[in-house]
Amino acid sequence: MKPKATQLSFCSRCGDEIPPDELQFLPNASLCAFCYNTQLEYRDIHHSGVKISKTVLTLVPQTPKTQDSNAA
Repeated sequence: MKPKATQLSFCSRCGDEIPPDELQFLPNASLCAFCYNTQLEYRDIHHSGVKISKTVLTLVPQTPKTQDSNAA
């Protein structure tokens, strides 16, 4: 008996192989499960109209310490 040929498909976003068990349920899938869920979360966040506060870090350069000439 000849082994069944497996269909290989790759994610159009990250390039990872989409496993055959995922392709069994979604034969025309172009994204892996991780990228698909990431895309759904992105749409939920950006199309919900809810403002999300962003943490902003400001980097301040340190001034070099000068050696004290009076130190013994």
